[in-house]
Amino acid sequence: MIFALLVCLLAAGCKGEKGQSDKKFSDGKDVTVTWWLMGGTDEYYQYYWKEMKALQKIQEITGISIDFQVAINYDAYLPMMTAKTYPEILTAKNNERYAGRLAGMFGDGVSVSLNTYMDEYMPNFKKIVEDNPDIGRDLRLDDGTYSYLTRIYDTGDEKQRALTSVYGLAIRKDWLDSVGMDIPENMDEWYGVLKAFKTQDPNGNGEADEEPYIACSSGWKYFLPAYGIDDDPSIMTDEQGNEKVVFGYTTENYKSYLTEMNKWYTEGLLYYMFDGVSLENQRDRINGNFAGAWKGAIENIEEDNPDSNIKVLREKSPGAEIAAAPWPKTPEGKLWCFSDISSVHRDTTVITSNAVKDGVDEACAYLLDYMLSEEGTTLLTWGIEGESYEVVGGEKKLLDGMDEMVDFHGKKISKINLYADPTTIAFPSRGDIVADYILSQKSPEYVDACMTWAEGDTSYKVQQTCQLTVKMQEEADTIEDEMKDYMTKMRNRFITGKIPLTNYDSYLEQARLLGSETFTQIWQQAYDAYKAR
Repeated sequence: MIFALLVCLLAAGCKGEKGQSDKKFSDGKDVTVTWWLMGGTDEYYQYYWKEMKALQKIQEITGISIDFQVAINYDAYLPMMTAKTYPEILTAKNNERYAGRLAGMFGDGVSVSLNTYMDEYMPNFKKIVEDNPDIGRDLRLDDGTYSYLTRIYDTGDEKQRALTSVYGLAIRKDWLDSVGMDIPENMDEWYGVLKAFKTQDPNGNGEADEEPYIACSSGWKYFLPAYGIDDDPSIMTDEQGNEKVVFGYTTENYKSYLTEMNKWYTEGLLYYMFDGVSLENQRDRINGNFAGAWKGAIENIEEDNPDSNIKVLREKSPGAEIAAAPWPKTPEGKLWCFSDISSVHRDTTVITSNAVKDGVDEACAYLLDYMLSEEGTTLLTWGIEGESYEVVGGEKKLLDGMDEMVDFHGKKISKINLYADPTTIAFPSRGDIVADYILSQKSPEYVDACMTWAEGDTSYKVQQTCQLTVKMQEEADTIEDEMKDYMTKMRNRFITGKIPLTNYDSYLEQARLLGSETFTQIWQQAYDAYKAR
């Protein structure tokens, strides 16, 4: 009996934490799982992930083959859900595409709980969520279920924050030098800089044609953090430390914002805010040497990008320099960060109920968990050591020639992408390894911009992982559709002065009648549930 007990204990010990004790999922058995993901319209995408050497290596190591099903758009996504013809693993922007988001996907029986796999088949995932309580909270549903995987970021890490911050305020550094001013850090400094841009001819053509701040697209929002509000809803903390969800566009802070924007507009400092002008028109104004500041995108600051604003602008103004500006501080000196920094990526991966039906759910869990290991994420990010990269002095470095363009099924792609691609699809992976890779390959101005736009406190923002139930979402959407249309019209009228800000109380009352208080209550309920996870 004692011998038999020892045998059982040894067997149980070998079975536990399978992903750490050995690599292959099964011995001598062929296991294949189906995996659906979004590709592109080019023909080569149908071969891209199937032939990527890192993914082939992962299949070899785990002993699990992947049958990739590559979609070119989301047209079949919802019909696939309705017909229950989804694959065993599914990667998509589920939070945006599925009607009930990730909680609804699990509640509808499309995705399965990962909790039951964590001890035996998902030790890497288990360790991540246990060692990082905030990440664990963000990855759980309100009922405690882990239903999805994604690229996981530690938002307290400078590099990982930077990796997710690719939009922010951009400003002409050479214009600042021309008017003898520094990069502005608060609203008073911004006003002074834009006024100087307007009056001191920084583009040097002798004409008063400068456009200090171009606010097309969502550029008008980028000064909201100076008033402690997000693009609604927002979190405000009272003197006792109690957190309260507020609808940013119904606060006194918003009135202060509108007052400042009205001043800027009246004095000719805001351009293209209300004419429906596209980003293409904004690009023309930037490249034409007329714009002083605008909502910047990282690819338009990077000097290594031949199509970036800075490269094209220098054809007209050789001495042009574009710098990333920090988010403007509040009057009290608080630096709120407007970037949507999150511990999770927009691409989410679920194991579906069809994996259970087909008897491959454990294999799916094991495969996805391996990707979250240091070894798995390194493969997905850097490729194969000795073939695509080497380690020199403890640092990884791409081998020579990895940036060469090569033929791949009728398309020219970078040679490194024959091995790995950490940017196109966010497979379950570790953000620290991905951040080290991407930032090490980018120019100094790219890294500096991302770091600048990642600075500040994001605790005033309701994180994307705080989710409404299906019923709450339907009610919130009904209110929001009509209310936001009204608020957009009123914002434009307040800033242009068509309606004076003495009418702000009437605006608040109309917003209340349209459901602003109910909208806030819905989000408060969701936020309370999120905090209680």
